This record gives sequence, C-alpha cells and structure tokens, in this order.
Amino acid sequence: MNHWAKQLRKYNLHFWAIIIAIALWLQVHGQGEGSLSMDLPLQIQGLPAGMVIVNDLPDHVRVTVTGLQTRLKDLHQQDMSLPVKVSDITTPGVVERALQVSAVSLPVGLHIEKVQPDRLELQVDRLVTRTIPVKAHFELPEGWQATSVTIDPQQVHLIGPEVWLDTLREVETTPIRPQLKAGPLEATSGVESPSGKAIRLVEGKVKINVRAILVQSVAPVMPDGLGAGDQK
Repeated sequence: MNHWAKQLRKYNLHFWAIIIAIALWLQVHGQGEGSLSMDLPLQIQGLPAGMVIVNDLPDHVRVTVTGLQTRLKDLHQQDMSLPVKVSDITTPGVVERALQVSAVSLPVGLHIEKVQPDRLELQVDRLVTRTIPVKAHFELPEGWQATSVTIDPQQVHLIGPEVWLDTLREVETTPIRPQLKAGPLEATSGVESPSGKAIRLVEGKVKINVRAILVQSVAPVMPDGLGAGDQK
C-alpha cells in the first residue's frame, strides 16, 4: 500500500508539473503574435570633427516590429532610436549607408521586420572658415533710397560647408527699416544667415553698425499743358 501511495504521489507531481508548464507556455505564447508600425528617430553618431552632412535627412524612419502581442503593447513606452554610425567617413563625398536595425534595442521576443527607407544617402563635406563681405539690407518704400552707405565691420567670419562658402559672395544684414526722414541715419543690425544653409558666424553674434544718408526722390514736374492732355 505504501508503494502505491509513493507511485501515486510521483505521478501526481508529474501531472502538476505538466499543467504548470502548459500554463506558462499559454501565458507567453497564447496571446498570439502581431505587428506594430512606429516612427523611430534617426541618430547620427560619430561624425568626425571638421566634417558636416549637407543634405537633408529624414528625422524619423518607419519600422514594423513583430512579436508577442503582450510585449508590443508596452513598446510605445520605450525610449528607442535608430543609430547611424558615420565615424568611418573622413573625406568629402556621397556615401550610401544601409540602416542597421540590429542596433535597435528591443525586448526579447520582438524584432524589426521592415524599415522604410532602408538606406540613406549622405552628402558629406568639410567645415571651413571664410571671410565674407557684408551688404546693408534696407527695406524702404518706393521713392526712398539710402546713399553713402558705410558698414562696420565690413566683413564677417563664417563657418560652414566648403561647397557653400566657396560660392558665397556676400551676406546681408538683417532688414533695416529706418524712420522715413531725409538726412543722415545710423542703425545697428545683425547678419542674415543664408537661408537653409548650415552656415554660422564664427563669433556667434556680431553687431553691424550702418551709417547712410536717407534721400527721398523728387517726382519730376511736368510742364504746363503736358501730362494731362491739351485742351482746345
């Protein structure tokens, strides 16, 4: 009798071990698998000093993550990004780089199935410093003009991609809108950064002192009997 009790207890333990194993399996796998599309921010890593990317890159890429539904639900709370390593780029040129989805840290049981776009084209150039002349930018209504313009300083130091700075002939001050009063004027302005260009002042901020003489054009006087048609 004692032997049968031991055998029964043994099989009973095996039975419950199987039940527990099945329950755990169902808990993990019984929820089924699914997919989730989300935007991941791109993170450029390791760009060497003295180099710059001059073309526009997307801020995010679209990825499709597949795996267990229970883990997909919590995925939005994760702080994730897609790193793009560029430390090996040391010369100017166009470089095509495949996106390495394996570099994205995901919970166990999840993986990235698709990424759009799956590669990037990088246009890389050297950072250089150039001295560029400054031109005063007056915003005046018709009939007014600024003459005898002097600027101090006459040039500024800019840093930016070599391909852009080598074609830049001048930079303008920020718009100057003086009081419409004929005579001498003085104004302090800044420097207008070239639109859409990765160019900046070496000094960070520069004050441009502008002096000029504001002149109002005089409309020509028409002789009597002309301009309005002769009356007979």
